[in-house]
Amino acid sequence: MFVNVDALVRSLPDIPDVLAKLHSGDYTLWGGVVRHSKGTQKAGQIVGHLLFPGDSGYVQESLKNLQSTLSSGLGSLQTGMDQVQQSMNVLQGLQSANLVMSGLNLAVTTVGFVIVCKKLDKISREMEKQSKTIAETWQLVSEAHERYLLADEARFRGLLSTAIQFCEEGDAQQLRILIGSFNEQYEFTRLLLERHSRMATSNVAFFDQVSLLQNRLVNLGLMMSHVQLKAGSHKYARQSLTELATDIANLNASRVKALSNDRSVASTITHEQFAGLTRFLQDGTQMTPSLTYQADLIELEVKHPGLLQHATEAREILLIAA
Repeated sequence: MFVNVDALVRSLPDIPDVLAKLHSGDYTLWGGVVRHSKGTQKAGQIVGHLLFPGDSGYVQESLKNLQSTLSSGLGSLQTGMDQVQQSMNVLQGLQSANLVMSGLNLAVTTVGFVIVCKKLDKISREMEKQSKTIAETWQLVSEAHERYLLADEARFRGLLSTAIQFCEEGDAQQLRILIGSFNEQYEFTRLLLERHSRMATSNVAFFDQVSLLQNRLVNLGLMMSHVQLKAGSHKYARQSLTELATDIANLNASRVKALSNDRSVASTITHEQFAGLTRFLQDGTQMTPSLTYQADLIELEVKHPGLLQHATEAREILLIAA
């Protein structure tokens, strides 16, 4: 399908009208979407989708520039102050999410898919180095933990390499066959993390291993979304991201509850452990705006196939017309 990029895509800094309306509060940012603000004639309707650069350094620079533009004159009395502040909060969330996830557009574009694959490979190698302590962690759900660990890692690496091959070849039929295995890997990791999240001691004693497994869960969710998209299952590609955001939020809540209810563990946590656990929980919270943004991009990719891949090479934030 031919995409008239010039008609759909504009660099946000080159659209003063949009910036002015974001500043005045007529437009509001919702995730990565610019909408007409509440109280306006077209309240809630989409103006356009933001597309962030593929390079994380450019993302940071572009977000700072946009944030600076919106914050200019924020202290003065003006209508739409709440909407402007909300847009600022969204930007700050996306800025934090970019640091957590090392770049946006991970679930949608080919470049993002490569980043996710490399992350999963790195996580697998780290798990291999920590095989003894990981085995102790997994003993909660399997007596034959060491043997199961090796078998699971073999299946995981085989699934990863096979998915990479079929994605590169564009073999949608074979990718659909892999979806069940991805769901199994994701659910096993989620259930394991869920078991540990309810135990206050696990959140401290096995913190490094739990953190590693949660990174695996996040990148499995991103990869599963990409595979679903390439297989033509657009609804489930988006659902993979929204469910991932929900799962991370639920795991965070479970950990906080477990630590709050077990004072004996909470009282023995060192300052260093507390700082690490706090950062870990904050990282989970900050993923939400990024995952919401990527879910919105999937709908855009379905509507205009190939547009995102073409536009992601830009250095500025782009606005794609609704």
